[in-house]
Amino acid sequence: MEEVKALVVDLQKVGDDAERALDLLKALDAAEVTLAMLLELKLGALVAKFRKHEDGQVGDAAKALVKKWKEMAAAAGIKSEKGEKRKDDDGKADAKEAPQDEVAAFTTELPDFRAKSRDRLLDVLKGSADEASPRCYAVAEAVEAAINQVFPQVDGDANKRDYTAKLRQLVFNLKKNDSLRERLLASELDAPTLCAMSVDELAPSHVREKREQARNFLHDARSLDWTKKNRDKMNKSIGIDDSKGMFQCNKCKSRRIAVSEKQTRSADEPMTQFFE
Repeated sequence: MEEVKALVVDLQKVGDDAERALDLLKALDAAEVTLAMLLELKLGALVAKFRKHEDGQVGDAAKALVKKWKEMAAAAGIKSEKGEKRKDDDGKADAKEAPQDEVAAFTTELPDFRAKSRDRLLDVLKGSADEASPRCYAVAEAVEAAINQVFPQVDGDANKRDYTAKLRQLVFNLKKNDSLRERLLASELDAPTLCAMSVDELAPSHVREKREQARNFLHDARSLDWTKKNRDKMNKSIGIDDSKGMFQCNKCKSRRIAVSEKQTRSADEPMTQFFE
């Protein structure tokens, strides 16, 4: 188990090193991997990302490994839930399940430019799967139609720049934000609402938190007493111990006194010192 975990960590950090990635995939193939490990470490999803690697050997090794694990899972009686109806405790089908008439193909013919845009959406919606589900086709078609409704491509080049910008924004965020993609595929979010969402609403939760922290920092930095409030943090970051200073308070006898200077008088006069 520990050996497999170490291989997983190395594979996550392999980057663009094709030779190293191939060695790690071969090591995983040779390792004794159980179904419990597959589920706990999510090995299938990790290795599946390498199936489209620019190095053909890495891609072939990843495909063979995923196929091997799928056969192992099938032999143990574990079937894919893709395409099956989810049921609640009462045995009723989930209301958010895809409609029965959805097929794994597009139902409308579009001009070449819009058809390519729809294909890009389909590619990001299917994620790491080999083939797109009927739901992915239906959602990709609906999202492209929603973009075209906002930025119609009637005369070919009309609104093309805005259309392309919105398409790139949605493709990027659907690729990075797994939660957003899952909500869209589960019918918790419709295509027109997706197209109207702001940059912050499209971003993953950890990105939104960082942006909020940055906004709060800039807001606090505008306050006139920001330096006073953050003096201890700044001193600590550069290794200054301000627990003892050169001066002593006459009232409390403490030496923890901060000294600052400001030019409160004319330029030919010395600066005024402030002791706090």
